Amino acid sequence: MSVRSINLNLIPILQALLNEESVARSAEKVGLSQPAMSGALARLREILDDPLLVRTGRSMRLTPRALRMRGQLDEICGKIEQLFQQERFDPATASHVFTVAAPDYLVLLLSGALLTRLREEAPGIRVRFVDVPINLSDWMQNSSIHLSVCGNFDLWPNLKYEHLFRDRVVAAVAKTHPLTSRKRLRSADLLEFPSLNYDSGFVLPQNDTKVVTGLPSLDWASQVSTAQFTDAVLLAAGSATVARAPESLVTRLSEILPLVAIELVGEETGFDTGMFWAPIHHDAQEHIWLRSVVRDCLAPLCSQPA
Repeated sequence: MSVRSINLNLIPILQALLNEESVARSAEKVGLSQPAMSGALARLREILDDPLLVRTGRSMRLTPRALRMRGQLDEICGKIEQLFQQERFDPATASHVFTVAAPDYLVLLLSGALLTRLREEAPGIRVRFVDVPINLSDWMQNSSIHLSVCGNFDLWPNLKYEHLFRDRVVAAVAKTHPLTSRKRLRSADLLEFPSLNYDSGFVLPQNDTKVVTGLPSLDWASQVSTAQFTDAVLLAAGSATVARAPESLVTRLSEILPLVAIELVGEETGFDTGMFWAPIHHDAQEHIWLRSVVRDCLAPLCSQPA
């Protein structure tokens, strides 16, 4: 018999009859009148070709088939109830693997707090960082990438987005560099010194042109470029090289390296940084938890004024 031919409303009625072994008590349990419960019992007897409940003296007793069905039905109904319960995610027992796309400097800014958080709260969860692809939306829609933390340059309007903090591009130079005598610089001031600049390598496939962020300090191409902001800043710390990099990175590295961040003026240097994710994952409990972890790990930057 196909399940489509059965009135599924009879299932909780059948469960009550088998557990209570009484038409009156089962009717009260499911909120039916006794005549309605008697009618439902008659339909169940017809469908199952079994009397189910048989009067013995002053009481009703289950038939052998009904006794066998009772345990099965309780298990089935329990699974159905579990199916419709609100999903819960427990990081302490979970064993998920999350793939997060982020540029190198944000991996650095995230990792310290993230390592501690995972060790204490979610020992079975693994996080794998990858570069941010230009076709991020495609990677997210098929769940190859679960979350991205990066600058927002309006490249993926179909993804969910949450702003985290405002960053800006600065000139990073060694403490002994001649430019440290200046509090503010223009791009033209940097040209007399060797520069190592960041280049994402993003190229739009439809017209074979480089992606433009709209920030001259990021879109500008030096003679030598790197796909890692950190490479450029590390080189600047020990040479006359000037690196253009996010202030958040330069500030962090200046705590351990002889670096100075100098403000760039005469052009737009500020940009928003946030999280991107696919709409299909918006309400998934594990993704909500992952976003909360990233938000907490970057909280010191998020609390800074824009």
